[in-house]
Amino acid sequence: MLFIYKSTSEGKIERASNITHNSWIHLAQPTSKEINKVARTLNVPKDFFIDSLDMDERPRIEKRDGAVLIVIHVPYDRLDVDSSNTDVKYRTIPMGIIHTQDHLITICNEDIPFMQDFFNGKVTHSATHMKTRNTLNILSVTAREYIRFLATIEKEIAVAEEELAKSYRNREMYTLLNLNESLIYMVTSLKQMKFTMQKILHGNYIKLYEDDADILDDVLIELVQAYEVTEINQANLNNVMDAYGNVIQNNVNRVLKLLAALTIILSVPMLIASIYGMNVPIPYQDNPNAFWYVISGTVLLTGLSTFVFYKKKYFSR
Repeated sequence: MLFIYKSTSEGKIERASNITHNSWIHLAQPTSKEINKVARTLNVPKDFFIDSLDMDERPRIEKRDGAVLIVIHVPYDRLDVDSSNTDVKYRTIPMGIIHTQDHLITICNEDIPFMQDFFNGKVTHSATHMKTRNTLNILSVTAREYIRFLATIEKEIAVAEEELAKSYRNREMYTLLNLNESLIYMVTSLKQMKFTMQKILHGNYIKLYEDDADILDDVLIELVQAYEVTEINQANLNNVMDAYGNVIQNNVNRVLKLLAALTIILSVPMLIASIYGMNVPIPYQDNPNAFWYVISGTVLLTGLSTFVFYKKKYFSR
């Protein structure tokens, strides 16, 4: 979808039908026809758009032919896109920010919800001609989105831990594994975004106006904080999964040990019964108290073997 926005004289951002001077062009899940139209109209390298839509593209910055491409990663909830997907819920997706001399272009393979806040006037100090300030605002909102997603992931980890403490089920373990994969996506994206922000701050890719460097510093601090929190959560989650994995393995070993002990104990009366159940001459078969001798011997040997396993703590929890 192709959206064109333009600031009015009153400072409001409104939809426009054509690309004019100082327009903000937003492409969400664009078609090839829409990409070709914008690239041809604004004379922007087409591969800038293709790279921004590549799910494997890493955060970076590039300047070519008078245009600057900034690729960032934004977090998003896959259930918002496909409610039937129960795999890894939280992931990151590339988003391209392209600066030309007179235009700002944003492009993403999904419709990112927070982008509508810019066009609805919810983000202050935003106008379509303020390319640098809009870019910094997008980076700032992205950093806050990471922190918000991390808070949600922390809550889901706590819930999964509570369920695991009650019952060791595969569902909770898979939940933790999927959340761990989400953290891997985020920590990788945040690490590369830090380097990209440092390039913007110390390079000459885009023009930074007064106070812009301070805003970019604040954004970089937020990204570093999000990165550190993600690393801590990932390390904690790995420890939790290792701990529960060891607990489950210990429980399995304990059950197997108990079953082995019970099997040996029950094999004693079964062996004696099978011997005296054979249709051949056996000792004491003519003795009127033979049955009680067999029962007594069985109870004695069974009790003795049970006592041995008890002393070896085969029945302890």
